[in-house]
Amino acid sequence: MALIIRLPFPDAALFPNRKNGKHWTTTSAIKTAQNKDSFYITKASMNAVGPQEWSDHIPLSLTYIMPDKRHRDMDNCLAASKAILDGMADALGVNDKRFKPILIDWVHGDKEGALIAAVGVSIVSGVSL
Repeated sequence: MALIIRLPFPDAALFPNRKNGKHWTTTSAIKTAQNKDSFYITKASMNAVGPQEWSDHIPLSLTYIMPDKRHRDMDNCLAASKAILDGMADALGVNDKRFKPILIDWVHGDKEGALIAAVGVSIVSGVSL
């Protein structure tokens, strides 16, 4: 089974280097909003393709469409996406620990940026989105 979802780019406040040392309440509302947004976007994507059956390990390919030309570490992008991935897993009805393997890539893109999540398939680097 396969599902490709276009999600918002993670909020800048959630990147580990940005929130280093700040109290968790400073990002709590942002995490909640991104979790809910990704839940509803994933549900809408699922409704478009119909019911899906998932195996024990669900391959996940994440392609970050960068909103600008600044360099971002991929591990920080993944960390900033935690709430997004949790909302997506909730919508799929699975625990996010089943996302295995997780492949991460990035491309320069539009000012808005995005996170393309391919659930159940692998996106090969350099594919035009």
